[in-house]
Amino acid sequence: MSPASLTVPPRNGLPTHAAHSSALSRPRHWLTVVATGLGLVGLAATSGILALANRFIDELSRPHQELDETQLPAQIAAGWRMPEGAAEPPAMLQRPLAFRSASGPLLRGEFWAQPRPAPTMVVCHGYRTSRMRLRPVAALEYAHGFNVLLFDFRGHGESAHVPTTGGVAEVRDLEAALGVAAAQPETLPGRIILHGFSMGATIALLAPPHPDVAAIIADSPYARLDAILRHYLRLNLATGSAGWHPLLRKLSRLFPLLAWGAVSASRVLFRIRFGHPLVGRPEATFKRARPRRASTHQLHRPPVLLIHAAGDGFVPVAHARRIASAASASGAPLETYFVECAGHCAAYGHDPERYVATVMRFLTERVLEPAAV
Repeated sequence: MSPASLTVPPRNGLPTHAAHSSALSRPRHWLTVVATGLGLVGLAATSGILALANRFIDELSRPHQELDETQLPAQIAAGWRMPEGAAEPPAMLQRPLAFRSASGPLLRGEFWAQPRPAPTMVVCHGYRTSRMRLRPVAALEYAHGFNVLLFDFRGHGESAHVPTTGGVAEVRDLEAALGVAAAQPETLPGRIILHGFSMGATIALLAPPHPDVAAIIADSPYARLDAILRHYLRLNLATGSAGWHPLLRKLSRLFPLLAWGAVSASRVLFRIRFGHPLVGRPEATFKRARPRRASTHQLHRPPVLLIHAAGDGFVPVAHARRIASAASASGAPLETYFVECAGHCAAYGHDPERYVATVMRFLTERVLEPAAV
């Protein structure tokens, strides 16, 4: 028998070596398909997160968007209450202000002067509100003998129509306002008090120490903004998915991961678009007050009264505890007034008399009595 008669016939018209090569290529082909599919899924997920991040930045930074209190969820609006009964000063003791932030935007406000020199309260409003919202607060403080400076942060109230940042760029607005407050003839030197609410409280804590600031009252600040943004996104995703089909609602397990990715992307995109960071971290500012060596001069840090509602569902009280812990670790003077009630900035509404008494005791011990010595 000849060798040719022992040759194995080709399968499907292919030589034996070609069939073997085709068999080897099949796993590689499927690996390519799987890798391509995963790449497309990853690209789609990344594109979705970037689109969500861009939309989120647009919403966050859009100027002059007032809160509609009738549409606010209970975790924010519960317990809100403004002071009643205190009269504003006569028109002759009120004067309008217009001044520029160090970064350029024109800011507007007003100064309420006492008949004689006195400590000055600088009132700092929250996100999506304005100084008009806090006029009853200013009237109460004026009735207790303080000058009052009210102003609108950028993108709020009557100030310039420029993007808002939730606290970082607005620090420059507060620094400009402090310069204006110190320049008023009725302001006692070294006796300026900051009274901030929510975003305004955060800005007061973020601002570098100022020689004329004698104390800070911080009502419901956050410890770091990215945690609040993730919390806010999760709340919105949960609200938006309430009407979904039960099978689709199982996707809600992915909301924390989606919120984390969107906020992380927002931090990068925000810096690219606006040239400065998105995330403010008041807890980290106390570390700057800690001397690195015993011979290092410690920065002046005014005493802080930290106020928070234990049931705040928007800025959880854990943020206040983190700020208090950072202050304690750095040796910065800080007192706390935590109230067992629900709502954001709800401590006053829960017990107005106790709120005022706590603030006045703090100021008497920290600001007013030292001034008389």
